[in-house]
Amino acid sequence: MKKGITIIFLMMFIPALGLMAAGSSEEAGGEDVVTVTYLTWDSGPGVEITKPIIAAFEEQNPGIKVEMQSVPQGYDDKVLTAHAAGDTPDGLLMWNTSQWAEAGIVQDLSPYIARDNYDMDQYLPVVKAWAEYKGGIYGLPKDFTPRAMFYNKNVFDEAGVAYPEAGWTFDDFVSTVKALNNNETGANARYGYVAIPGHTYALQAFIWSNGGDLCSPDGTTASGYINSQAVVEVIQWYKELFNMSISTGTMDAYQNLGQNEFQSGIVGLMDNGLWPVSVYKDDTSLRFGIAPPPVPHKGDSITPVIHSATWSMFAKAEHKDEVWEFIKYIGGPAGGRVFAEQRWGLPVFKGMAEELGLMDDEYMKVFAEVGEMATKAPVFIRSPKWFEADTEFKLALERIFLEDEDIQTALGEAALRMDKILQSQ
Repeated sequence: MKKGITIIFLMMFIPALGLMAAGSSEEAGGEDVVTVTYLTWDSGPGVEITKPIIAAFEEQNPGIKVEMQSVPQGYDDKVLTAHAAGDTPDGLLMWNTSQWAEAGIVQDLSPYIARDNYDMDQYLPVVKAWAEYKGGIYGLPKDFTPRAMFYNKNVFDEAGVAYPEAGWTFDDFVSTVKALNNNETGANARYGYVAIPGHTYALQAFIWSNGGDLCSPDGTTASGYINSQAVVEVIQWYKELFNMSISTGTMDAYQNLGQNEFQSGIVGLMDNGLWPVSVYKDDTSLRFGIAPPPVPHKGDSITPVIHSATWSMFAKAEHKDEVWEFIKYIGGPAGGRVFAEQRWGLPVFKGMAEELGLMDDEYMKVFAEVGEMATKAPVFIRSPKWFEADTEFKLALERIFLEDEDIQTALGEAALRMDKILQSQ
């Protein structure tokens, strides 16, 4: 008897763990229908985007129906709880590869990829690296965005400052921020930039571009990396920016990373992924542009950091073969094209940005060009201990920025504490 497949994406919050059950089988039209659940943090428009993908998948696989299990709040906790209880859905959207691979939460897809001769070379190397850990491949890339610099043309024009261009340097960035500051207080104050002491994720791109790194390639050592001269130089530069930027004490910068202040014209420059573009385009009072991140010195190239996610499989999935079929489809060119056409993220496939005309969009073009220069997955992909170790880095930065502690000393002490964490079992 032919076996059909049903992949269920329940479009609702999950009030109890029982709703996260891996699935069931039922009779439908003489066929055994396998019910498979798939977990996502997306909701609303993010779920709507999947509907045409699911419809096309169902058309090509008549015995298959697809629904989504949406957990927009507390997603990681839901994943961990389900895994601990041994009662997981079959698939999940994943971002933190090393932690969940090391913990045995997600399935290494390498055997399925090899069995089906699935082409991983069609993906951009940097997003493929996001899915890899210790020789395994733990998902198919969804979409991605590098970080770039948003500039508020209204603020720039009011200050009489030229718009930033590709190839601008760290020194150019400082000069621009200084020129945008109007040195006023209260409601009339204008600032050049939002510098956030603990935003180590964004800092790693500047550090890479300056020839440094945050830890060893195998993710076990911070000493000699986090306290290297290349990192010290970047932190000194960023401290100068921090001293002339809007204070995090006057706004909830850790929550919105300056997006609200940028949109309202309080700050002229903001470092972010492409997510705010659609919102800003709808604001007719806002004139903005996108520039590549600055480089350390004239003639240098940038090494941007990206944000991404993968379509992955729970290691305790009941219906692994069935959910793999769906992962191949939604994580393949057919699914990837739909996500890219919505312009919520860049396509993860080689040549697709040009194919879809993204290079003709003034905003997407810059992100696509910056994305092409991305060569490294973020450091948390290297070690499941990174986020714990990163806490020490953040504390050191806060002492440097807020208490004026010596940079080399603070980073050297943090490196030793980070080594112990990264090398712990």
